[in-house]
Amino acid sequence: MMMRRSWLTLLALLMLAAPATAQQALQPGGGTVRLVLAGAPGSAADAVARVLAEPLSEILGQPVVVENVPGGGGVLGATRVMQSRRDGMTILSAVSGSLIGPMLDSNLPYIIGRDLLPVSQITAAMGVFVVRAGLPVTTLQEFATRARNTREPLAFGNYGYGSASHLQGMLLARQLGLDVEPVPFSGTAQFISELIAGRLCCGFIDAGSARDFIRNGQLRPLGVTGPQRARDLPGVPTLTELGMTGFDPQIWQGMFLPAGTPPAIVAAVGRAMGEAVRRPGPTNLIRGVGYEAIGSSPEEFAAMIAHDAPIWRRIIEETGVRIR
Repeated sequence: MMMRRSWLTLLALLMLAAPATAQQALQPGGGTVRLVLAGAPGSAADAVARVLAEPLSEILGQPVVVENVPGGGGVLGATRVMQSRRDGMTILSAVSGSLIGPMLDSNLPYIIGRDLLPVSQITAAMGVFVVRAGLPVTTLQEFATRARNTREPLAFGNYGYGSASHLQGMLLARQLGLDVEPVPFSGTAQFISELIAGRLCCGFIDAGSARDFIRNGQLRPLGVTGPQRARDLPGVPTLTELGMTGFDPQIWQGMFLPAGTPPAIVAAVGRAMGEAVRRPGPTNLIRGVGYEAIGSSPEEFAAMIAHDAPIWRRIIEETGVRIR
C-alpha cells in the first residue's frame, strides 16, 4: 500500500509541474547535457541513446553527449546520476532491468520512483518465446506436450540471472508444469548461436534480435510477451492469448532524473525527449532494430511503471527467483 501511495504522490507532483520550455528549465546557451547510459557501447540501447543526442542538442540549444558507464548491472550508471546536481543536465538512460533489479536484490542502492524519476519511455519491445527450428513443434501446446515427455530438464536460455528473459522463462515453465535448466548468457549473439546449434531448446529473446532469425527459418516463434502482438510478427499470438498470465509488462528503454529534480525541469526534459524520439532519424533507427518508438511524457512513463511493477513483483514471488 505504501508503494502504491508513493507512486500516486509522484504522479501528482509531475502533473502539477509548472509549464517550462527546455531552455528555461536547463541552462540556456551553456553547459553540456550528459546522457549517462548504464551499459557498454555497441548495444541497441547505446545506438538509441546516440541517435537521440543530435536532435536533443538542437531542441535544448546546448551540447548533448552520451557517456557509457557500464558495471554492476546498471548500478554504476544509476549511482552516477543519483549523485549529480538536480538541474536536468545529467540524465540516465536505463532499461527495464533497472525496475526489476531492486525487487531481487535489496542491497541495490536505488529504487525507481524513489531515487530516480521517470522522464520519458523511449522504446518498447516484446520478448518472443522461440524454439530451435529443428524441434518438431509449431505451437505452445505442442511444445508443452513434447516437453512433459522429456526426462531431462529443458535447457532454457536467458540474458542472465534475474533478467526479464530469465523471469519470463521460469514463469512459463511453472505455468506449463515443466522442469527446466536456466542457462544464462551475457549477450544476444551467443544465446542465439547456441539455440541454432541445438544446444538449447528454447528461450525468450527480444523481438528485434530474433526477427531476422525467425524470418530465415532458423528460429521458430511460439508466443510474444506484451499487451499486443509484435508489429514485425503479427502472426505470432501473445502469451496472454494462449492462456498464460503475467506476460503483459513491456521491455523498455527510458530516461530518468535524480529524485529532487524540480518538477518543471522533469516536465521540460520529458517534452524535449518526446520531440526528439518523434523525429525521423531516431524513429527510423528504433523501428529498424525491431522496437517501437514511444517518447512518452513523465506522467505516462510513471503510470506505465506503476502498472508493471506489481506484475514483476508477483512473477518474482511465484517463481521464487531471488538474489538477496
